[in-house]
Amino acid sequence: MKLRDLGEFPFLRRLRSRVPADPQVLLGLGDDCAAVALSGTTLLTTDAMIENVHFRREWAPFTVLGEKAFSVNASDIAAMGGEPTFALLSLGVPQDCEVEDLDAFFAGFVQAAGACGAALVGGNMSAAPCLMLSVTLLGRAPHKVLTRAGARVDDDLYVTGTLGDAALGLRMLREEKDSQEAQEVKDRFLRPTARLTVGPEAAARGLATAMIDVSDGLLQDLGHLCEESRVGAVVEAQALPLSRAYRALLGGGDWSLALTGGEDYELLFSAAADLRTAVAALAQKSGCPITRIGRVVPQAEGLSVRGPDGAPYTPGHAGYDHFRPT
Repeated sequence: MKLRDLGEFPFLRRLRSRVPADPQVLLGLGDDCAAVALSGTTLLTTDAMIENVHFRREWAPFTVLGEKAFSVNASDIAAMGGEPTFALLSLGVPQDCEVEDLDAFFAGFVQAAGACGAALVGGNMSAAPCLMLSVTLLGRAPHKVLTRAGARVDDDLYVTGTLGDAALGLRMLREEKDSQEAQEVKDRFLRPTARLTVGPEAAARGLATAMIDVSDGLLQDLGHLCEESRVGAVVEAQALPLSRAYRALLGGGDWSLALTGGEDYELLFSAAADLRTAVAALAQKSGCPITRIGRVVPQAEGLSVRGPDGAPYTPGHAGYDHFRPT
């Protein structure tokens, strides 16, 4: 069934019956505003995904698209040491979009939200020339709010998971490559994991002095952290965590996408050098690898990458920017 045949309001009524109840939601879908019970410090973030800019419909089922729309916003909450609570979702939808596809999208979104205790409480729909998804996500910070400011000279730099897989996965999708390794990195692009255990735990344990999620490339986002903290940084290229699939496809000596590729949604943070044992304990408890990749230096030294021989390593560009060609 096409959305134009069903109509906006019948679809919204159809959706309303499928959203689970939440005791913190005083008033959810169906009114001019949602009403929720908030306590403590509230975090807010928003992000958009535009068809043929961030995704193509043929790349993945709509359930996967729904999961990703939630996860990329949840990553921002995790990077502040928080936990997602409530989501608002605004959609621009072509009139010929299949109702079943939208059902699948919402199923994926609601499932991803519910998996971490968050609830969809409202939003908006509009006709649009292409599919446009905009999420506003609220979260709570049960401990210290982590920001990009706070990194100190001689702090270690850490990153969760592996780097460069998502950008490599996007390349494999565009080139229609179909090996086992290609599928592994495609999945990292299509189904990113928000590190919703590491972020809050790093805040609770007082480990991170500054934190940011890697959405636009390691160097780009590290640059933001350095700017806000008024420090510089040295990254050891050989220390960068590369997945087995990345090494198979590009080789272990090609760090370009690990340094500049976007959409990994891993966490990058600084921590005092005497907390290395505590960071290792966090990695073990969370089940998420955490790798030390460099250190914080004085601002005057800038941001640099060193190769295995200690010589400077310069990638082709720093990272993703929506309004600058790469």
